Amino acid sequence: MVLIIIHIDRQSVNGYFNACLRWPGSRPTARLLLEEGLFLNKFNELNLRHAYLCPFFLGMVPCLTLAAGEESIWVVADGSSSGNVPQGYAAQQAEVATKTRSALVDVPQFVSVVNRQQMDVQSADTVSQALRYSAGVAVERFGAFSSGVDFARMRGFEADYYLDGLRVIGNTGIWGPQIETWGLQSVEVLHGPSSSLYGQGGAGGVINMISRRPSATESNQLKLDVGNDRTRSLSLDATGALTDDEQWLYRFDGLAATRGSQIEDTRQKRLYLAPAITWQPNERTRWTVLTHYLREPESGYYNTLPAQVLGLLPNARGKIDTDKNYSDPAHENSSRTQYDVTSLFEVQLNDRWRLKQNLRYSHVDSAVRRDFTRAITPDNRLLTAVYQDSPSQADSIVMDNQAEVKFATGAIAHQGLVGIDYQTGKLDKDWWGSQTVTFDPWSGQYRPSFDPVPVSRTSTTQRFHRTGLYGQDEASWRGWHLLLGGRHDWSRMRTSDNLVHTQTQTNDAAWSYRAGLSHPFDSGLAPWASVSTAFDPLTGTDAQGSPFKPTHSTQYEMGLKLQPPGSAMMTSLAVYQLTQRDVNTIDPLNPSYYTQTGEVRSRGVELESRAALTDSLNLMLSYAWVNNVVTQANDNTLGRHPVGVPAQTGSMWLDYRFTKGPLQGLLIGGGARYLGASWGDGANTFKVPAVWLGDMTVRYTPGAWDPRLYNLELGLTINNLTNKSYVASCTSAPYCSIGIERSVTGSISWYF
Repeated sequence: MVLIIIHIDRQSVNGYFNACLRWPGSRPTARLLLEEGLFLNKFNELNLRHAYLCPFFLGMVPCLTLAAGEESIWVVADGSSSGNVPQGYAAQQAEVATKTRSALVDVPQFVSVVNRQQMDVQSADTVSQALRYSAGVAVERFGAFSSGVDFARMRGFEADYYLDGLRVIGNTGIWGPQIETWGLQSVEVLHGPSSSLYGQGGAGGVINMISRRPSATESNQLKLDVGNDRTRSLSLDATGALTDDEQWLYRFDGLAATRGSQIEDTRQKRLYLAPAITWQPNERTRWTVLTHYLREPESGYYNTLPAQVLGLLPNARGKIDTDKNYSDPAHENSSRTQYDVTSLFEVQLNDRWRLKQNLRYSHVDSAVRRDFTRAITPDNRLLTAVYQDSPSQADSIVMDNQAEVKFATGAIAHQGLVGIDYQTGKLDKDWWGSQTVTFDPWSGQYRPSFDPVPVSRTSTTQRFHRTGLYGQDEASWRGWHLLLGGRHDWSRMRTSDNLVHTQTQTNDAAWSYRAGLSHPFDSGLAPWASVSTAFDPLTGTDAQGSPFKPTHSTQYEMGLKLQPPGSAMMTSLAVYQLTQRDVNTIDPLNPSYYTQTGEVRSRGVELESRAALTDSLNLMLSYAWVNNVVTQANDNTLGRHPVGVPAQTGSMWLDYRFTKGPLQGLLIGGGARYLGASWGDGANTFKVPAVWLGDMTVRYTPGAWDPRLYNLELGLTINNLTNKSYVASCTSAPYCSIGIERSVTGSISWYF
């Protein structure tokens, strides 16, 4: 059972809510959707008599009194900007594309949203797993070799991760932070260049993760998960009002987990704590403080294997057993600690003006200590390995201040946005590597055996300051929606080599823009077209010592969206051309250096549909085709396709919940994912084969047969149902990652 709320008053809402909870089989189905998806709070979106404000850190926080306006009910998604989700997995709104509460059908850019319900049904333990069924989002490309870090590419380029609208900052690669999905309400994905709102970033797009927020509706969930490979976890989610007048709300999310993997003698331990509090003195003002703490004394397994031992390139000795651990477990001592404090403040000044400020301080302390398989010897008989010890730290402050205004010029309605954001931080990374050793992975002693001796070392510190000033106008006239946005950024970074005591400083400035036009018809069909840009500063210098310019990206995109009025469906189709310029390529006169003569062009098609076909039947479909080509280069990559970009990907998911009969309370779902072939090296000499993977889930609520069990839910999830062994991707012949084999997880949830 799912609710669609269009126009209601407080008395009818309370009556309908109570009726839902009394309806047989509605718990947890109806109640969870009410509590987790449709939170009715006492905000008033329109009227505020007056406000008194004072500074807080670098932004705005109320310090005196705010008078209440007329009492009304504001229907929003609990802890998410993804808007009301009447049924299933189709979102109606998202903030990631405009930083305002905009209907997805009006947005002239491809947007995907994964809500909490989908993450629960599919038992997504990571953001990468949550995005498996989203069109054109290439996740888990490092497969079983990087469970502790999320990487994503969209349209052939890297995507940037944001949490609650603020960039997630850390050292790159496996030294970066990871956001725990148990603390998320939704994940919003904006495809393509997005610097007009978010500043410097890759051409792929933005993945914005939305934290669970405090709710006035009391809800508690305790969950136990048990899986193969010695996986165990205990999770808690609790929220409600601290005071009778609901001015103070709380939420607490916690998780303790031990996770193994298909690779022997590997383990990840995780403790996650996320208390949050909200103060809403009246219908116009809301201030939420979120805190996240994550401690991993063992942060998982990181490695690669050469293509010759995985069957991708010829080797007379054949493939090796990929479930074996080709490193010394005594050398595996990677760990990570991260925490952050986030302030989210919002006030509606009057019918026209809304002010928002998001502010976060974050800290990441990680240490990667491991044996690292480097390559195969020329005779294809032995593997080489080194030991790596690489501690790193990252401290950052990120702030985004916004002013939103609604006004009209004649018959044209406007929703304007102006903002200024600021990022500053310090990134420290040390590294030392040992001597190179060889070992025989086909023998009984298949692990390297050596005492590491430091033979090389690096130590760098980077300090950065980034400021961006942006403006946007969403104009509407007779069904037409015009989106215009522009931004100017200033970026300053100083890189210090702590060993030789030298410094390199880069100062960049860039303009970014976006323009889009859409026209939603009464039928729910909305054609649209847009152009957008991005820039991303690069570190380092060329052979002449000149710093590199930022890479620049331009995208032309057009498509169709379909969302029939009153339906629980969102279908999006897009075609695009995306070009990234000033890409680093090897300098032919000085091969030890790079020069900026490269260009990569990406063309493609993306299709995604999410629909509740009935009150019980949900469907998700996705397909993406991308053609990435290096159009300018000084080396043998010219005219080739970049590595790790599948030409085609697709997925289908279907689930059904029985609401009557002997199977009442049972949900059965399943899906198939297609990961297309990708090139394994820049010269395109070999390919990583395509693979089909299947998933399934079963959920059962026995309360329909025994009232004492109304608050209980049992679950079973199986990913890679047929246990296919495959290669996830390669960045070059020596560095390939294996895919994730079958995982089986059983769960027991108790709602109280």
